[in-house]
Amino acid sequence: MRPRTIVIIVLVVGFAIGLAIALTREVEREESKLQASVSGRVMIADDLLRQGLANVVKTDRMVLLLVDATTGNPVALKFDTPFVPPQTFIIGQENARTEGALGGPYYLVGLTDKDGEIFQVSPGEIYGRSEQPLALGTEQVELVLREPFRGSLFNGAPPMGMLPASHPATGDAPGPTPMGGPGMSPGMAADPAMSIEGTITAAPAVAGNVSPSDRVVVLAFKPDQSRPVAFEILPSAALPLRFRLSVPPNETEARATGVYLRVLTDKDGSPFNAAPGEIVGRSTQPVKLGTTGLEFVMDQPYIR
Repeated sequence: MRPRTIVIIVLVVGFAIGLAIALTREVEREESKLQASVSGRVMIADDLLRQGLANVVKTDRMVLLLVDATTGNPVALKFDTPFVPPQTFIIGQENARTEGALGGPYYLVGLTDKDGEIFQVSPGEIYGRSEQPLALGTEQVELVLREPFRGSLFNGAPPMGMLPASHPATGDAPGPTPMGGPGMSPGMAADPAMSIEGTITAAPAVAGNVSPSDRVVVLAFKPDQSRPVAFEILPSAALPLRFRLSVPPNETEARATGVYLRVLTDKDGSPFNAAPGEIVGRSTQPVKLGTTGLEFVMDQPYIR
């Protein structure tokens, strides 16, 4: 056999081996992704369509959330645009908006968004959630949007057995102490370059509305304020309250331009709604990632 032929054979065999290794690794990555996610498809209930309550247009976004089955806190958030049902989906660790590995089980919540503001109800937005909590790795889930969106994670009362961390049944038992020390947002060590740290206070004019049993919701929005890129829910509004909010590393635009912060209190376990006595503060300029020692003031009533 000629040397040139031998070289060609070696190159072909080497290429085939390299391709096989690459394909194997890709399969392993996809399998790992599925095991850390919930996947399936989103559909709209026929009754909703017949009644004319599902006004879905091509500019609508599909909002998917994984919600902790015990506390009712959202832990992962994903947007799909455009929403063309029936539509396949996958949501999991890659979409986590809190620090640390996801565990589960979680309720899967889906809703449509028409105005770029998922905390506000617009006519024609619709909602659905899984009947039972789902373990990570669950596939072929059929999430059916069955009713108009009414502005809360559970479109009304939470599922039986769910107890929001900051709203114990007795009304006076404290919520869980956050990891990292009293007054510090939960989570493991984060990349300082992708985080914002500081202290939350309330202006004297609205401070009287705050109760230690309130939750505090911290959100970071893209510069155009079209969607949140990170959020943290702190279980007790014992002000002044230290916080650390981490933005996922894949949010490269936020790394370059900073984020707008919105901080609000939550009295009823539903940050989608404005309840009497809730207050809010909004940054007027983008806050750069990596900022420490930020003094953030909630200074006005939260009104939708």
